Amino acid sequence: MTQWGSAFGIEPTESTPTAADRWARAVDLGARGYAAAARTIVDRLLREATVPAAVRSAALATRASLTRQAGGHAIARADDGAAIRAVAGDHGPWAVAARVDALIGLAADDLGVGDFTASGLLLDRAAAELGAAESSDWICVGRPRLRLGWVRTELALYTGDPRAAELAANARALSVGAPSARHRIKTDLIAAAASAAAGDIGHAADEAQRLAAACRTAGLLPLEWAAQTMVAGLRPAAIGDRPPDRLQEDLRRLGMAFRALPSSDVTDRYA
Repeated sequence: MTQWGSAFGIEPTESTPTAADRWARAVDLGARGYAAAARTIVDRLLREATVPAAVRSAALATRASLTRQAGGHAIARADDGAAIRAVAGDHGPWAVAARVDALIGLAADDLGVGDFTASGLLLDRAAAELGAAESSDWICVGRPRLRLGWVRTELALYTGDPRAAELAANARALSVGAPSARHRIKTDLIAAAASAAAGDIGHAADEAQRLAAACRTAGLLPLEWAAQTMVAGLRPAAIGDRPPDRLQEDLRRLGMAFRALPSSDVTDRYA
């Protein structure tokens, strides 16, 4: 499987910008926990003046995501903001997708610092950018729309909004048929968090255990850590031989510099 297949579940098209292969490689590495290697690719892309603006924006948003995964939400804002500026005024499909990714990332950053009003406004702006597009393009339309559903659900969870379960169900509907197993797993993990918040602890624990096993099989170490963190909170006796602290140490060794976070903050690191 190529880095495109591993990162997104599909192969690039003829309209894919130059240098996007390297960005896809960084996404793939980050999804498997190789944060330092992913950052190295991103940093090299950002040093090259010939890299297209849309790829530069996507690279900045990816670096922000890596920072956010490690709990650096406030720091990630700088890269997400730069990602938006990199494609300001560009309405090509890749530029719009990059801008939407950055807006969603910035909304997730704001979740981590407790600015829920700003997060909601950014999500509305991202939704407006996507509009009513019916394109079958997974990279530029389907994937960003699903990510928007993730963070809308997470915002509802953070603010105690009773619509969290409904929003999670909407995200799951968007994930049906998605070509990327990673995106389906992430969607199910957020839905499990919504189930837990609604009081269905047994179902949430079952799902967290299932998803932790799926992540282990797929080599998705950051998501496995998030799933096992949920298992530890809901059904500690079921942790097994891969407890969250061990997985976190594995991620540290691969370059993820964790920062202290509120205990409730798990899934939004992977938006």
